[in-house]
Amino acid sequence: MNETVFDSDGAFPRLSAEQIALLDATGSRRPLIEGELLFEAGEPTCDFFVIVNGVVAIIDGLGTSEENVLGLHGEARFVGELNLMTGELAYLAAQVRESGEAIVLSRDELISVIGSNQRLGDLILSAFIARRAMIVDAGNGVRVVDVKPFEASRGLREFLTRNHVPHSLVDLAHGNQGRQAQDGLQVGPNDLPLLIRGSTVLRNPTNLQAANALNLRHPKTSDGAWDTVVVGAGPAGLGAAVYAGSEGLQTILLDAVALGGQAGTSSRVENYLGFPAGISGSELAERAAVQARRFGVRTAVPERARALETDGRLYTIELDSGDSLQTRTVVLATGASYRRLELEQLAHFEGAGVYYAATQVEAQTCQGEPVAVVGGGNSAGQAAIFLANHVEHVSLLLRGTDIRAGMSQYLVNQVQEADNISVLLRTEVEQLRGADDLRAVELRNGDTGSRWEIPVRGIFVFIGADPRTGWLGDALLTDDHGFILTGRELALAHPEPYQRRSGRVPLPLETSLAGVFAVGDGRSGSIKRVASAVGEGAMAVRLIHEHLAGLTPPSVQRAAMASAGASSA
Repeated sequence: MNETVFDSDGAFPRLSAEQIALLDATGSRRPLIEGELLFEAGEPTCDFFVIVNGVVAIIDGLGTSEENVLGLHGEARFVGELNLMTGELAYLAAQVRESGEAIVLSRDELISVIGSNQRLGDLILSAFIARRAMIVDAGNGVRVVDVKPFEASRGLREFLTRNHVPHSLVDLAHGNQGRQAQDGLQVGPNDLPLLIRGSTVLRNPTNLQAANALNLRHPKTSDGAWDTVVVGAGPAGLGAAVYAGSEGLQTILLDAVALGGQAGTSSRVENYLGFPAGISGSELAERAAVQARRFGVRTAVPERARALETDGRLYTIELDSGDSLQTRTVVLATGASYRRLELEQLAHFEGAGVYYAATQVEAQTCQGEPVAVVGGGNSAGQAAIFLANHVEHVSLLLRGTDIRAGMSQYLVNQVQEADNISVLLRTEVEQLRGADDLRAVELRNGDTGSRWEIPVRGIFVFIGADPRTGWLGDALLTDDHGFILTGRELALAHPEPYQRRSGRVPLPLETSLAGVFAVGDGRSGSIKRVASAVGEGAMAVRLIHEHLAGLTPPSVQRAAMASAGASSA
């Protein structure tokens, strides 16, 4: 059994005497008794512990043959990780190794301290994020059990990865963990994958079942209507949620898959302001989600919206789960869905060689083998560069004649400088070949018509997207391609219906329903960039305030202004 004392760095900082005193004033003291468990894996960790004296061990696989002490917290350290902010169940156990004393804060007390003291809050949150990254990288947390080539578990692993859930992959047929997973279980071929969290075993779970078991889906109840419901948790939705929460609006953020949306699958975003070395889409999404929760935003994943209705005063969003949410305003950040290649064998190979994201999960599947990337935009370039660090060779396939036509120059430079990336222009995919999984693709040159075959373990498709607006039916006006019309475009295309209902011209980003705003890739005329999506999300919150102010009767507005003037005087 390994034991490692944590070093003093960003993940495991020592608190100053002043910071300890601040936490002491908020929380309460309690003794630490050698051998006691502060919490176990699979349990809700509702308390935040600051070690005054004594030692607490952080343990993976407590009580099993795979038990491993990951580290020891001593004086002036604090125990906890990101689940204290997200509400997830604990992935590790904490056990007292040397008796002492601790300061204990409830989750609500911790959030209050983080909100009122920026320096201390930044230190704690930065440590939480760094600790979660370490747990994920080490493969600690829940176990996903499957057999090679692990295709049955791919969808579950992608869901866990995109939601930053620490997990490891266990081969049922080999090793101690595989034998341990079978102990006391009758595992049939239709039971895989297994999801094991502590003593809980889920057989071939859906994403919704996994989310419920891991406490990813939080209560959506509120007193009365929400101030705003944000549908879609990509950069635009996260931007709207962060700014709405920071300005005191009672906000809930929904997504059908994971916080981060399509951008969360991007291996590297290198042109986002403030990150000169770049940042992965997953990390950017995780930071934004923590920031939103810091401001009191509720999140619900996976939760799919299926209808938008209004009684003329409030909006109701019907959900696939059967729940419904009432709200004064709505921000639609539903984004767009990936376009698919028109190939006869496509469905057979999706998830078994055809992918629409380039993350660690896919890179692990294709490790050391050749792959192809289809597309000429930034997403394709980012995927090619990321995969080049994990696979033997990347063939970047473009239908056009110039890689610069749709890709940023910095990506073009990196693609051209990579020794194991080949750019094939005027090239289309004609056939996918393989038995159970993809082994080769047949290509065709658009100019000469010549055909040839190249071996690949995976083909990554980034050929554009279509708006995810079908669930809205005819509730909103859209352009000819299904993208939601807003603001000036809406006023020019359909001026009468809007003005007749609302008595005014639409605000920027406002849809054909007053108080419903569209941001990000699903909006007609949007710029398909992370920075612009975040900016639109933030701008929508300013417009929400303007809309809500317009709903207030003029006499009440004047009274409020007079009261504010008297107070300042």
